[in-house]
Amino acid sequence: MAKKDKTGKGDEAPVDLAARIGGRFAPDAPPPAPPPPPAPREPEPLPPRLDGPLPPRRAAEPRESRPTNFGGSDSPPPPIPIPKDSEQAEKTQAIPSPRTPPGPGETDVVITPLPTLDDWHRFELALRKVRGVGQVRTEYYRHGVLKVRVSFEGQDRLAQALRAGVPGYRVRVIGEDRSTLQILISNDNEERRPG
Repeated sequence: MAKKDKTGKGDEAPVDLAARIGGRFAPDAPPPAPPPPPAPREPEPLPPRLDGPLPPRRAAEPRESRPTNFGGSDSPPPPIPIPKDSEQAEKTQAIPSPRTPPGPGETDVVITPLPTLDDWHRFELALRKVRGVGQVRTEYYRHGVLKVRVSFEGQDRLAQALRAGVPGYRVRVIGEDRSTLQILISNDNEERRPG
C-alpha cells in the first residue's frame, strides 16, 4: 500500500481547469500547433450508371455459362422450337374477340356516373322499365362507367325513349352513333337538393 500524505497539502494544489477544457491557456504554456491539413484524397470512381445502355455482350461467352434461373436445382426450360412458315402464318392471324358488335335491334349504352355498385343496380332496374326495352345485358362496369347491351323495339330512337322516361333519373345524351349511345345521368333527388 502507498503511504498517505498526512499533511494533505499534495491534494490541495491549485489546478488550472480552464486550460484542460479548452478555455484560455496558461500564461507559460505555448498555444498548441494547428493540426496538419489532410492529405488530398484521390476521387473514388463513380458507380456504373443503371439507366444507360447496356454494355455489349462478349462474343466468346457461351449462353450456357450464364444462369438460366435462380431456383438452384431446377432444370433449365426446354428450348423453343422454331416454327415453320405454315405454323407462323397460323399464329399471326387475328385472335377472335369474345365481344361482338350489337346485332339488329341492339344498342350498346354507356352510362356514367354510377359511382357505386348499388347505383349501377338501381339504374339497370330502372332501365328495364322503359317502354320498348327488352333484354339488358351488362358488358362491363369500371370506375363508375357502365356499358350495357340493350335490345329495343319502338317507333322512336332509343335516345328519345331514354330522355323521356327512365324512372327516377334525368338522362342527357352526350354521344350517339348507329350502335352506341353515351349518356350522363343524374338522380332526380340530386337535382332537387340545394347545394
